[in-house]
Amino acid sequence: MKSIMPIKQRFKAKLKVKSNYASGLKRLKLVVFIGLFVGLQSIALAQQPNQMEQAKLDIWTETASFVYRDAKLTEPQNISNSTTLKQFEEAIRQEDSKSQIYSKLYRPIEQTGTYKRGKDAKAQLDLLIKSINAKLRENEQRMKDINRRQQLSDLYKQLQQIASDYVNPPAAVAGAGLPDDPTTGDEAFTAPDATETDPDTAVESAFAENQLSSLSKKQPQDQTKTTNWMTTAALLLSILSLGLIYFLYTKINALNKRMDQRKKDIDYLTQQANAPGRKTNGGNGQLSREEIESLVQKAVARETAKLKNGSTPAAAPKAEVPVPAPPKEAPKPKVELPAELEEALLNPPPAPIAVQPEPAPAPAPDKPQSKFARVPVNGGFHEQDLHPTQQHDSIYEIRVSRKDPSKAAFRIVPNSPVHRTAIESAYLSLKDACTYQLNNQHATRIITDEPGTLTYQDGFWRIDKKANIHFE
Repeated sequence: MKSIMPIKQRFKAKLKVKSNYASGLKRLKLVVFIGLFVGLQSIALAQQPNQMEQAKLDIWTETASFVYRDAKLTEPQNISNSTTLKQFEEAIRQEDSKSQIYSKLYRPIEQTGTYKRGKDAKAQLDLLIKSINAKLRENEQRMKDINRRQQLSDLYKQLQQIASDYVNPPAAVAGAGLPDDPTTGDEAFTAPDATETDPDTAVESAFAENQLSSLSKKQPQDQTKTTNWMTTAALLLSILSLGLIYFLYTKINALNKRMDQRKKDIDYLTQQANAPGRKTNGGNGQLSREEIESLVQKAVARETAKLKNGSTPAAAPKAEVPVPAPPKEAPKPKVELPAELEEALLNPPPAPIAVQPEPAPAPAPDKPQSKFARVPVNGGFHEQDLHPTQQHDSIYEIRVSRKDPSKAAFRIVPNSPVHRTAIESAYLSLKDACTYQLNNQHATRIITDEPGTLTYQDGFWRIDKKANIHFE
């Protein structure tokens, strides 16, 4: 059982490594999930539309449409189809010679930025609408025409409705004194007509606008840069997330390949441990089937030689010894059958004693003794793991030296099926005993360039020098 213990220890170690791989994969999956979540949240944050900019665009677009309708002019498509404030500004600038929206309405309000004094988006939109309405009411001809003045009031209500679509209903603004009808209460802004506004109120409004204009210029107005920065940051985070996902994907694939290779090695070790022809120290005095058959064949050969050399008549009854019986009992792994047969054959009658000297075992030392092994264990081969004949899964052939029985050389057996199996599990079968370079992944043969050497000590053949091999 000592030779099996290293295999069991390796098996337990592989199972432990496999469990560690499984826990590592769970951690990698958690990291991938967190990276994806952060990337998606960043993209969603960057791509969230700027409601304030969109509300201002809708308000200015509707105002421009009113100006063209009021002047009975055809509205250009590039103004009504603008998707950003920058496009709208460029469009009204090109058409300023006809409508004068940019020079007399848009630029004065946006450059002064009085409406940006509002504490929140709702207040800013209300102030913007009030500023637009005040500027439009400065036209004396429009204010003298009751129909055009009514259309301006309708525009004011429509702009308030647009603002309410983006923010909460302007209840607070109405409570603060903002009138629903601009024709009755817009004295807080620039007066549309000097005949309808008190001069003191107009002076105070002009002073307040100048003060607010000086303050608004100190505030950052470039919100587009902020949006662009957030978009760039989101793209960078997305790229980093994709890079992390790719890195983790390659690592997971590499771990899966290593786990598959370890699984093959573990299966191979299990087969070696459960091999039927394996001998152990705990065999309770039993011999293998091959040794029993060898003893039977020797006994049959001796008995046949006696019969051919002409034994005495007294030996005839002895010839009736049931010689064929041992092959029937050969499959039994017990030692008793060969021992009885040996005892019967070692006590022949006196007549054939002259023919007894059989030189069959004697020439054995003259030729190198070959033994076969499967895989090295702990840097060598255990004596009980060796077989006198080549097995179907034997990988190494060990030849004991004639001069020094404690020395031996080993090489790879010339068996193509065994070569393929050894190449598939090279880490387990070849690494400890051979020096090689596996450059050809489709190799099917193993060629021994230089045999390795072994030294026998206490039932163990230790590897002194590895064998040099290459693949074809």
